[in-house]
Amino acid sequence: MSNQLLTARSSLMFSTALAALFLAAPSLSANEAEQEESASKRGPDTIASQFVFGSGKECPHEPYCLPALEEEYGLHFADFVVTDPGGPRTREALVNGDIQIGVLFTTNGYLATDRFVLLEDDRNAQPAENVIPVAHQSIADAYPEIGKVLNPLSAALTTPELAEMNRRFALDGVEAETIAQEWLQEHGAPAPSESAPTKEGPTIVVGSGNFGESIILAEMYHQALDQAGYPTRHRQEIGNRATYLPLLESGEIDLFPEYTGSLGGWLNTLADTSGQPLSALLPERDLVGFEPAPAQDKNGFVVTAETAQRYDLEKISDLAKPAP
Repeated sequence: MSNQLLTARSSLMFSTALAALFLAAPSLSANEAEQEESASKRGPDTIASQFVFGSGKECPHEPYCLPALEEEYGLHFADFVVTDPGGPRTREALVNGDIQIGVLFTTNGYLATDRFVLLEDDRNAQPAENVIPVAHQSIADAYPEIGKVLNPLSAALTTPELAEMNRRFALDGVEAETIAQEWLQEHGAPAPSESAPTKEGPTIVVGSGNFGESIILAEMYHQALDQAGYPTRHRQEIGNRATYLPLLESGEIDLFPEYTGSLGGWLNTLADTSGQPLSALLPERDLVGFEPAPAQDKNGFVVTAETAQRYDLEKISDLAKPAP
């Protein structure tokens, strides 16, 4: 047999064997292929990939919640569970082990205890989050002097004071109305019995979100405006930003305590733009922002003290370390 025929025969036999091996190999199911592709994107297992993350239902879409951890730190978690935005359900889920990491706001009173560890945001993924009163333009037009009430409140409010008010609300069970009243009196506001005559005009509906700090701040605005003679009522615990912001934009709610960084990020996302300052974004929605306070409250990414010790966690970037 010629060398040419031997070569052709050997090639044919190799191809036939390779085809038989390929056909005999079990094919990946669609689900297995998807898992394999997902695993290849994640890379090696990290501590984060072993953790279940918990927060409010808006967190996967809030620019400074889960997206910030993915984009700035490259973190991907085993699962996401809806709890609440910085509230008791998140805290209980952490303690019970239903989640291993969650969002508690940085002025949360429970962070003053030894139960939780606030991980350092070592890549500064969270923006400045100064408290700011935001109103519908119509109410600012109806009461051009309203800033004379709201701006001094903001100027006097500090982060330690905000944290202490949250601690009293969460740990001591003091009512938001009482906390707001006592803070106003400490900062020179007139007593309720010394309220000015009621002004002529529409009732200012002050709204609050679904967490204690928002209720306290809204109650401060409500009481201060009421004592200055503005017709005011407080509509409590409306929900998260996705729920209350459309009500504020439509004028169904007139005034709301907000946060400069996360509100700006939210509005930039809705506008499909980037980097526009809050002062430019608010007028497009018939909203006006008053003076922001020195007080800040950011998203805090929190684990229990036991979890921090077990995995040697001090900062957010530690979550990217290889899983033990």
